[in-house]
Amino acid sequence: MATAQLASKSVGIKNVLIATDFSHHSDTALHYGLEFAHLYGAQAEIAYVVPTEEFVLAGPEALHAAREAARRDLLEFKARLRRAGSLVEDVDYHLTMMEGAVADCLLQCAREKKIDLLVVGTHGRRGLGKFILGSVAEKVFRHSSVPVLTIGPNIHQPREITLTRHILAPCDLTPKSHPAVQYACTLAEAHGSRLTVLHVVERLREVTNLDLHRVKREIREKLADIAGKIPEGVAVDYRVEFGNVAATILRVASEAAANLIVVGVRQSAGVLDRFMWPIAYELVREAECPVLTIRGSAPMR
Repeated sequence: MATAQLASKSVGIKNVLIATDFSHHSDTALHYGLEFAHLYGAQAEIAYVVPTEEFVLAGPEALHAAREAARRDLLEFKARLRRAGSLVEDVDYHLTMMEGAVADCLLQCAREKKIDLLVVGTHGRRGLGKFILGSVAEKVFRHSSVPVLTIGPNIHQPREITLTRHILAPCDLTPKSHPAVQYACTLAEAHGSRLTVLHVVERLREVTNLDLHRVKREIREKLADIAGKIPEGVAVDYRVEFGNVAATILRVASEAAANLIVVGVRQSAGVLDRFMWPIAYELVREAECPVLTIRGSAPMR
C-alpha cells in the first residue's frame, strides 16, 4: 500500500470512475478500472447510465421497461462482483445509476465526484456499447478535464495487468501534446517504467535524404525539452519515425510491446471533429493496449 500511496500522490489519482453497462462485454474495462484503482489506492466509482434518448420515440412504457431491466441487471452485477472477486458495494466500490445522455452523465458524474481518472470500454450493448466508438467515447475524452483511459475492441482481459511497464507517448510538437508527454513522464517516474516519446513526420516534401539525420536530431532535442528533466532511473527513448501518423504509432506500440499509449487531444469542435482530428479516434479503435487521453495540464513533478 505504501507504493500505491506514493504513486497516488505523484500522479494525483484518488478517485477512479468506471463506466459499465452491466454486460459481460464491458468486464474488460471494469477489470482495468478496478486494477487501476487498486494500483493507486484510489476509490473506485462504477457508473451505469440508462440512455433515455433511445426511448424518446418508443414512449414511456419502453423507458419504464428499461429502468426495470437496469435494476435487475444492477442486482446481478453486484452478485457477479461478489462471486468473481469478493467485491462488496460501499466497501470496495461505490455504484451510481443515472438516466440521460450517456456521455453527458459520465462527465457530470466525474465533476461531482471529483474524479481523477475516467475509464470507458468499447464493447457492450445499448447506449454505452452501441455508440461508444462514436458520440459517447469521443465526446467523453474530448470534453473531460481529467485523463480518460479507453479500453478498445482489440484488447482482451489479461491475467495480469501491467499498464505501466512500457509507456508510449506520441507527440506532434504542438502545445496540446505537451501535457500528455509530461503526464507520461510522471507515470514513468512513479512506476519506474520504460518510456518512449515518439514523433511521426508524415510529410517530407522539403527534407532530402541528406537532411534526415539532422531532422531527427533536432526533433529529438525538441522532444527532450518538452519532456523536461527525467529522473534518474527512468529509461526514456526519443524516437522519430516517418509515415502515416496513426498507423506508425500503432506499429511502434506493437513492436515495442507498449502497455499504455498516452496521447493529448483537443476539445471537440463539433460534428466534423472526427474528420478534422482523427488520430485519437483511430488509436482508440485499433490499439492493442489501453489509450490514455489527456486534455488539460499535467500534474506537477
